[in-house]
Amino acid sequence: MDSRNGKRMMAAACRYAYCRFALNYYMYGETLEGKPDQSQIQKSFQEQFYTLTGQLLKDQYPVEETDRLRNEIIKEMEMITAYIDSFRIYEYVLNRIEGRFKENGPAVYDEGETVDQIMQFIVSAKEPSQRNQRIKEILEQLPLRFTRSRFFAIASQALSIYEGTDKRSLEQVLYLLRSEAMLSLPDHMEEGHEELASLLEEFRQADYRSLTATEFSRLSQCLSLAEEKLSALSSDCMMMIDLVNDFYVICLTRQETLMDSQEEELIRSIISAVYRKLGGEETEAGQEDLLVQMEGRQERYYEQWSRYEAADPEEIAGEGALAQDQDVLRRVGLLLSTSSFMSLDPEEEKEEVEEENILLSRKAVEELCQPFFQELEEAWKNLPKCVVRSIMAKLLAVLPMFFTTSDDIREFISGCLSACSDLSEKSASIELIQSIMEREDALV
Repeated sequence: MDSRNGKRMMAAACRYAYCRFALNYYMYGETLEGKPDQSQIQKSFQEQFYTLTGQLLKDQYPVEETDRLRNEIIKEMEMITAYIDSFRIYEYVLNRIEGRFKENGPAVYDEGETVDQIMQFIVSAKEPSQRNQRIKEILEQLPLRFTRSRFFAIASQALSIYEGTDKRSLEQVLYLLRSEAMLSLPDHMEEGHEELASLLEEFRQADYRSLTATEFSRLSQCLSLAEEKLSALSSDCMMMIDLVNDFYVICLTRQETLMDSQEEELIRSIISAVYRKLGGEETEAGQEDLLVQMEGRQERYYEQWSRYEAADPEEIAGEGALAQDQDVLRRVGLLLSTSSFMSLDPEEEKEEVEEENILLSRKAVEELCQPFFQELEEAWKNLPKCVVRSIMAKLLAVLPMFFTTSDDIREFISGCLSACSDLSEKSASIELIQSIMEREDALV
């Protein structure tokens, strides 16, 4: 690479990623000691990464193998997210059924007073973004009694905001809506996740209208177990993707970067010690002393990297730069961004840029949304009403804001509460909303 700025960017990225990788790899080694039970998929990731780390310690930089492992982790995280979205649908249902089985029955609330409290909570937000977030949290917990046509009318109104915007923005929100509605579940979800698939099937087969206390208790236990497993799997993927991203940057940049030999020896000593430990070898004492010597380095190198963080790869590579050099800088920027699971595929970026130039007419918005509404209509034919209501609530929290005034919000909330004749469901919804308000008050 001929460009001075390009070389500086790669050097800053390499040093920052190298330091962060060493520290996180140390924590990774400590974490694995306390987690003997791992899924077969996670064990596969760990074994592959152990091999890659061994290659790094031999001054080899396996870019293709690292890219392949990264894509596998992204695919696994998509699967985990699909399970999380699905179980959240049924959590909503269970929360509203629980009151049936309370000894003293559901609590009774004054609707007018409740609406006043909710509105005070919403309007007391200092920033518009905070206010919108509070509205969405409330919408997600309200009891709903909409007809499908009423819901589709609300959704159409909310999505009409994309008239005059780019196509990509609308496609992104439709993707999120499909995920929340369980319309875009990955293929072969049960492979490698047999227990989660079995737990999810329990909820799909349950008869919620005639659920007994025993069956409710069993489903509650299933939900707790699923949440525990998904939390662990999600944490494992997050930890692994962060390690792999930094490792990937090192592979892309190390050969172009001059490093202080003593500093690199310090970094490699930490990595090597963890590597040997994970391989079952005895390691010498004094690793904490090495960590002390690392203090401040990551922060210093981040300051250097931050100068290039938002740079355009083509500009920074310099005029006449090779496409390969531009691609390396592009990937480095993506790998060190806050979006850990972002695709590195340049074709996807190209499609995004092209679609940003396509501004939508009202008819185009309606045509893009219509298949989504048709999918929902078809899917809801085979679902219990309580599950459909849960999906509606989740979708309302994802849709763009469709209220124009505070009076509109009040009327909507009041209408939802008054239309719900199921006392246990109404009580549960109010209790969940109150817990949100109490949590926010505790944070102030």
